[in-house]
Amino acid sequence: MPASHTDLELTEARVVDTRHPIEAAVPTVGLYVWQYPLRLFHWGAVLSIAILSFTGYYIHDPFIVGQVKYPFLMGWFRFTHEAFGMVFLALFLMRLAMFFQGNRWVGWRQYVPLHASQWKEMLNVMKFYAFINPKPVTKIGHNAMAAFSYLGIYTMILLEIVTGLVMYNRLRHSAVLGPLVGWIPNVVNVQNLRLIHFFLMFVFIAFGVFHVHLCMLISRTEKRGLMDSIFIGYKVIPEEELEEEEKRAVAERS
Repeated sequence: MPASHTDLELTEARVVDTRHPIEAAVPTVGLYVWQYPLRLFHWGAVLSIAILSFTGYYIHDPFIVGQVKYPFLMGWFRFTHEAFGMVFLALFLMRLAMFFQGNRWVGWRQYVPLHASQWKEMLNVMKFYAFINPKPVTKIGHNAMAAFSYLGIYTMILLEIVTGLVMYNRLRHSAVLGPLVGWIPNVVNVQNLRLIHFFLMFVFIAFGVFHVHLCMLISRTEKRGLMDSIFIGYKVIPEEELEEEEKRAVAERS
């Protein structure tokens, strides 16, 4: 429905929609924040988790009727699941390397809350999510709450990978995996490992829904290209904020 005449005000050179007032502009720069390997991990993980969830649920409960006509149907699902499991493992190893080789916004120091300021920032972020604060905490990289939640997700990804490798090793009896994960069923029953592996799938799905919602909310509120940045790597950053970030980086290195 087109805006009414009362909603639009004609100025000298533009039409302003009063429902979305103009905000004061500050000098900004386009900053390359999310490096290509991080974006590759992000979208590779999205694809891998989607395929692993579909094939994994089928392995748990074969809901497609057709095993008589296609007797190797389960075999193809298991093969696809194991193949993308290895892809997921490779992506995760690449992400671990970026904790130490990536830029300051993807390094491990951004994810581990070592300073009181990070815990205080988490509280402010929670106030925004609870509709107490009207504006989000703006950061060049992740805010402290997002970073800490990703640390939890990475821990669960590691657990998902380890439990998957345990079950894979019980079938393959790998000379490589045996010394690494072969001892785990002696500590935790393999059926419990299978249940952990299965239920973590639902955690990742729930996190994905919540993650997309919050990204869209913050991107719309702060208007700094958050959603665009996971595709192109660049975010719109005020020059003053970038100068403060550079000062902090110098202080950390000294």
